[in-house]
Amino acid sequence: MERSELGWKSIQKLAGEKGILAMEELLKTSPRLGKLALEFGYGDIYSDQTLDFKQRAIITLSSLITQGDAGRGLHYHFRAALKVGWTKEEIMEVISHCAAYCGFPKALSAVFIFQSIIEEQEIN
Repeated sequence: MERSELGWKSIQKLAGEKGILAMEELLKTSPRLGKLALEFGYGDIYSDQTLDFKQRAIITLSSLITQGDAGRGLHYHFRAALKVGWTKEEIMEVISHCAAYCGFPKALSAVFIFQSIIEEQEIN
């Protein structure tokens, strides 16, 4: 199976239709970066069987939280973590745990982003 095909399958499992739409948008906006994300990020990294999607989701969240990501990355990956089986309480504990390593400002920012995802899902 080609890397891009593996990538599309990984995105579908991880993020569903919203993930597919996000990748299509990235490919239109920046074809080269989109191809790298699709083939390397999702085709090579996410399709490897050593870790499951649930494990990868928590690693990704921890990384983004400690980097202080306040953009689309955390929004996307909070949704993905919920989709692959993490509970709201578990994700909140991950955020709290990260505060010890990255500081309260980054953790608090993540809390508010996660809260917006929860509210969005409750409305829909």
